[in-house]
Amino acid sequence: MEIFEGIILLTGAWILLHAGFAVYNLFFHPLRKYPGPKLDAASQLAYVYYMVKGESCKHLARLHEKYGEVVRVGPNEISYLTVSANKTIFGNKPTEETTFEKNPAVYIQGSGMSDNLLFASTREHPRFKKLMAPAFSDQAIKEQEPTIQQLTSVMTDSLRHNRSGEAYYPNADGVANVGAWCNFLVFDILSALSFGKPVGCLELADYHEWTDVIFGTMKHAHFVQCAHRLKPYHRLLEMLIPGEISDPSDRHMENVRKYVRAREKADTVSQADFASYILKGMSEDEMVDNINILATAGTETTATTLSSLFYYLTHNHNSYQKLVAEIRSTFTHEDKITFNSIGSLKYLKAVIQETFRIHPSVPVGFHRITPKAGSYIDGQWVPGGTWVSVALLAAYRSPRYWKHPEEFIPERWLGDPEFASDNRQIWAPFSIGPRKCIGMNLTYLNMRLIIARLLWNFDFEAQPDNIDPHGLKEYGVWQGHVPLNLQIRDARPSRTGA
Repeated sequence: MEIFEGIILLTGAWILLHAGFAVYNLFFHPLRKYPGPKLDAASQLAYVYYMVKGESCKHLARLHEKYGEVVRVGPNEISYLTVSANKTIFGNKPTEETTFEKNPAVYIQGSGMSDNLLFASTREHPRFKKLMAPAFSDQAIKEQEPTIQQLTSVMTDSLRHNRSGEAYYPNADGVANVGAWCNFLVFDILSALSFGKPVGCLELADYHEWTDVIFGTMKHAHFVQCAHRLKPYHRLLEMLIPGEISDPSDRHMENVRKYVRAREKADTVSQADFASYILKGMSEDEMVDNINILATAGTETTATTLSSLFYYLTHNHNSYQKLVAEIRSTFTHEDKITFNSIGSLKYLKAVIQETFRIHPSVPVGFHRITPKAGSYIDGQWVPGGTWVSVALLAAYRSPRYWKHPEEFIPERWLGDPEFASDNRQIWAPFSIGPRKCIGMNLTYLNMRLIIARLLWNFDFEAQPDNIDPHGLKEYGVWQGHVPLNLQIRDARPSRTGA
């Protein structure tokens, strides 16, 4: 009986303690005057609930529509929707006293053993950036083009051959899951550039085991973030993450280390890869972590963007026809489609920009913490140690910044006077400032080349069972392996008269 009474007392004390925290957060916390829902201000539980559901970005969008451009979304967390906040948080000069450091509760270290370009502090980031920048120079990208061209050719050849019933090849009606093929191509490209050779998705015409664990790894990091938002219970909560979510992360890091070591032992590497350009100065653990970041961040996000681009194109006939006309009128032969030549395709650039706007590959805000001394954001003083971010998905679909924000309209990027009121300064899918994505140029070139060659070779037609990408769940990145079924027809005979 005494044990039972003790448990009741402890439980009561625990409830009172957290009730006290909630009261403090609501009525005495320095952020108490910021607008937002009381439940979110009282506890992290509300935000974590939407994270677990895979709807945190849409939740933020609803809050901004209700409360305005600045919303308190957690006891110590503010979400912004303004250009000035974006510049203050991400575009500031990288000094330790004024920098908005990355939020450690959000950017969970990959291996737990060493820093990398993504997670590094302001003090360490320049070292990693200096070591890795040569891998993304104009010269390096130029030397990587043959690999990307060759693998893109494998994809176009595979889509042209009807091998109905085998793996992901087009069926008897010429319908194939183009979303899966985008994943195969991007993963083979990034694995070739990361480890010296592709893992073979295109050859298999199927998902490689590693492609399955990539998304699982990102989803695991998302759930670890949920746990860390609920400190001091995070260690216990991490143990409760289901194995189906935790196991892929462990296998992924094992795969990265295995491939990095195999590449180091190889006598020769058949083509230029990231490691060929990364300057010496990293330990093995650092090399593994940084190659992991390059391979992980580049594959899922690029494949998702390509898939969503083909969804919006094929479901917006006018845009589709304009892009096809631009590509096929510019190039008389496929071998003329190169990194150098695709820069002239203005409508293609606008289509990619509009895809990043309506469906950003990373829908979550890039989370930071205010400097210890605090900082002014949007003219208001924010105490040091406050969690801050810009809600990307909300900003990119907000009527505050865009006319017809829910519609896919590439013309808004081409000077159409109807969209003169659009505020394109809020658009920064690769972030801004000293920590913007190092692989931005390579990503753009990859996408332009792949899209141009696919639309030069094929006519695509949407199928009725496709899902609008905006309806997918988000776990840091968008839900993976979602079919995009398109009917594919060889477009070459119609141009040659064959």
